[in-house]
Amino acid sequence: MNKDIIKKVLQFICFLAIGLFIFYLVYKDQDIDKMKEELRKGDVFWILFPVFLGALSHFVRALRWKQLIEPLGKSPRLVNVYFAVMTGYFANYLLPRAGEMARCGVIKKYEDISFTELLGTVIAERAFDLIVLLGFIGAAIFLQLDLFAQVFASGTSFDQKFGWIIFNPVVWIIMGVTVIFLLILRKKIMEMSIAKKCKEIFFNIISGIKTFFKVKNKPLFIFYTAVIWFCYFNMTYLCFNAFDFTKDLTITCGLSTFSIGSLGIVAPVQGGIGAWHFLTIETLKFYGVAALQAASFAFVVHLMQTLMILLIGFISFVTLPFVNKKK
Repeated sequence: MNKDIIKKVLQFICFLAIGLFIFYLVYKDQDIDKMKEELRKGDVFWILFPVFLGALSHFVRALRWKQLIEPLGKSPRLVNVYFAVMTGYFANYLLPRAGEMARCGVIKKYEDISFTELLGTVIAERAFDLIVLLGFIGAAIFLQLDLFAQVFASGTSFDQKFGWIIFNPVVWIIMGVTVIFLLILRKKIMEMSIAKKCKEIFFNIISGIKTFFKVKNKPLFIFYTAVIWFCYFNMTYLCFNAFDFTKDLTITCGLSTFSIGSLGIVAPVQGGIGAWHFLTIETLKFYGVAALQAASFAFVVHLMQTLMILLIGFISFVTLPFVNKKK
């Protein structure tokens, strides 16, 4: 068997095992029967409507990506761009971060556009999305400064677990020696393959970001970005209305739950499985939601969004050859 194929299979198994292990740790002590009971009380509309918003956000992402591709001198068909985006999301459930490569591969195959140039546009997309996500996290903290101040001022477990790291002089000495060591050997380090790869990635990011300045209709690009993240936020926040134990939570709680949960999606596991559940549950518990109820909420929200992506992603993947018969 080809070594690359073996490597991909092992990566798939490894990342999936990590995600499932975290998922197991999160749910192993939960009463499944009581979880089912809580889920039966849920309002189906407020679970399914956010799924529709999720599907809408992916279509708008296709519109936005098409804008970034057009400065390359190409105008791909929107249907191909949308199917490429959904195929990418589908691929992420096979191998984390494989989606970016997969959607670029789809457009290269059916629209004959340079793969590396497409990758630059994807990097630009991710750069803007990272900025928006950081904005959500900043807003969540800023709007709840008093709450966060109380948490850190009340002798929390944070001080007990991490305080010794911050105030331990040995840690700072080790960090200082490490910095000096890196400065002395910087030339040799820069000649290493991993350093060259990091440098290449950095310049690709810069190049990708520059693509934005070539977009013809920048206000429309920003509007698309706002719509995407409006949908993303409400994929979590509107689900609060589905259950009695979350429907009274405030929008600031929604900001925190969405922002912190999004970090779980970024984690290198398929679809954020396990990591998203853990972060979402812990955030809801922080706002007074019982552990079992928080676990029920995280399970059903993640499940419905996952099924939507797998269904549309698979349909997109198998439909691509038929909508491109001439090619």
